Amino acid sequence: MSKVSVSLYNNYLTPDPNDQFGRVNLQGSLNNEKIAEEIVKTRTEYDKNTIISILNRADQIKIEKMAEGFTISTGICHAHIGISGVFNGQTDRFDPNEHRITASFSSSQALRDELKKTQVEITGMASTEPVIGKVIDSFTKAEDSTITPNNVLLIKGDRIKMLGEDPANGVYLINQADSTRHQCTQIISNEPKKLMVMVPDVPAGDYVLEVITQFSTTNTPVKTPRSTQFEHLLIVE
Repeated sequence: MSKVSVSLYNNYLTPDPNDQFGRVNLQGSLNNEKIAEEIVKTRTEYDKNTIISILNRADQIKIEKMAEGFTISTGICHAHIGISGVFNGQTDRFDPNEHRITASFSSSQALRDELKKTQVEITGMASTEPVIGKVIDSFTKAEDSTITPNNVLLIKGDRIKMLGEDPANGVYLINQADSTRHQCTQIISNEPKKLMVMVPDVPAGDYVLEVITQFSTTNTPVKTPRSTQFEHLLIVE
């Protein structure tokens, strides 16, 4: 049976000092290579490289078919595409500046059933590491999703103020395709519960936002930098 642990955090979005929210303590991320390793542990008739090749090809087929308008149903989710934006009359045409093709995902029945059985352990209040709760693109107003290079990004959370002289400190966007780290060097607003930074000119892709700081509530930098990563992927289109 699956089991997760949950830490509690002060709810920095409400004035109630006793208001707290829970966050699952994530155990890392899995890509096709790591999934292949898990399969090899239980099934030995296929080697790891063959499994990775099959998984990668399956992903590509799903992407191509979804882009053609097919609905994709797997053991983990159901997915389809849609379109946003307003069309002015029957003769109007698709304009990428006004309309957007989007993907929608919902969990499968198998996943929903597994989540119902998952045991939850509340581990108490989280430690004093920083926490990111919400990310807002100032240009599009998108929340926890797309971000725009060369525009301001608003980061809400707790204990995220940049403090200390350690060279590791900073706000970073980590490209998930090649693990390159892009630092947001221009910090516009620097507060314990709010950071405003300029997104660097990064290429299209999926990014993880990371904040590293020596902040403490006494305003005396802690000796070792503390880091946190946002749980949602941020997308540059």
